Amino acid sequence: MILKLQKKRLYIVLNIFISFITAVDSYAQAPTINIPAANINAQSNFLTSNFASGNFPAVGLLTSATLRATTAGFIASSPSGNAAIPLGAMLYKVNSVSGTAQPSDPTITLSGAAQNVHAVLISLNQVAITSDYTVVTSAAAWLAGTYAATLAYQNVTPATATLTLVVPAYITTNTVAPAISTLAVTTLAAFRSGGGVSAIQNYDYYSTVPTNVTLQAGQSTFSFSTTENYNTPVPAVGANYLTATSAGTYAAVSPITLSSTINKPFSVSTGVPVVVTNKTSFSNTLSIAAADLKTQFVQAGTYTLPIVYTIAKTSSYAIAATSATMNSSIQVTVPKLSELTIPGGTTASLNFNTAASYNQGLTAAMSNPLTLSSTVPYTVTVKVSGDFTSGSNTIPASVATLERTAAETAVVNPIILSTTAQTLVGNSNPQIDRAINLQFRIPSTQTINLLNKPAGTYNTTVTFTIVAP
Repeated sequence: MILKLQKKRLYIVLNIFISFITAVDSYAQAPTINIPAANINAQSNFLTSNFASGNFPAVGLLTSATLRATTAGFIASSPSGNAAIPLGAMLYKVNSVSGTAQPSDPTITLSGAAQNVHAVLISLNQVAITSDYTVVTSAAAWLAGTYAATLAYQNVTPATATLTLVVPAYITTNTVAPAISTLAVTTLAAFRSGGGVSAIQNYDYYSTVPTNVTLQAGQSTFSFSTTENYNTPVPAVGANYLTATSAGTYAAVSPITLSSTINKPFSVSTGVPVVVTNKTSFSNTLSIAAADLKTQFVQAGTYTLPIVYTIAKTSSYAIAATSATMNSSIQVTVPKLSELTIPGGTTASLNFNTAASYNQGLTAAMSNPLTLSSTVPYTVTVKVSGDFTSGSNTIPASVATLERTAAETAVVNPIILSTTAQTLVGNSNPQIDRAINLQFRIPSTQTINLLNKPAGTYNTTVTFTIVAP
């Protein structure tokens, strides 16, 4: 019996010695996890495997290892002042014990409460353990910086470890603004009240830093090209006639006018914070008002303006980050359109019912003006259907002249009425809703042609034609 007892003691001593050697050869790391931007953007979990985590356990029966966090979250150290990342953004699992995989050990969500991570029925010596850490990227808004949480083990040596998370600083565009957005004029109504043209640009980006979004014109004026007729030179149109209005949670309240020299803020003045999913979306409406179309974009053709969005870190956030840009181009397309109207129609009557009217002649203004619209240079011609007629009686059409009224300042050629089309307004620049006040006049030199004609109402039809080649 004495011999056996001595052997048992020797066996125990040897085990203690072996455990001591194992504890010396094993070591625990203070894990630092650099979270990839790709996982943050995709909202996909990021697994870091096989971190050496110390030795488990002391000699004993029914021994288990537990883990808890002693901090309320992952606390920011750089830059300081950032909100803590919640503990729930981290999963933990024992990967191996003494090199043997442990698939049956539980995966826990890190918290302040102690949770079992590994257990054995009998433990005769200490063995090295390794651990897996999984970052749950959907659990937080990842703000660039360095964060740490203190972990406390039971029955694992060392008993504490610091787990550090490093969130990279970046701004990355995702859905970019279209390369070209077209503001298309399709009818003359675009030039009138309530008209105008617009296009919407949607875009979004990923960011781990608070951002500002600004917009700038790539040049001071629109470039112009056309295959239609035009009178040179076509005046340059300034970038300031294009306005932009953004929509979204963090969009600026007021629309901005474009400038080539100033990057104008498109987001709220305090900047866009980092949000859960780390993705921010904007919807931008680029517009030209009807009044500006009418004065600046009336010539048929294509007006092109490059624009540049810049997404940059707010100046107050103390960490370096690159900016991102999106290049787009706005095209205002104006087709060849023309229209001639006499609003409400018109009838002009010259009543020769006194001697004075025959002696002096008569003038009668058209009750409504001739209204002209064209996006290319145009000419207006006029002709009559024939002589003035009343039954079988006629008066030559040439007794009457069509001309502008005394108050009208537009250049109008006086026309002696004829069945042959004659130029009333020649080669005019494009214009929208140009009103010209006209009158018919029968001078005293022509009233002789009315003498000896039976009383009655003599009529002819006057036809105006706009020619816009």
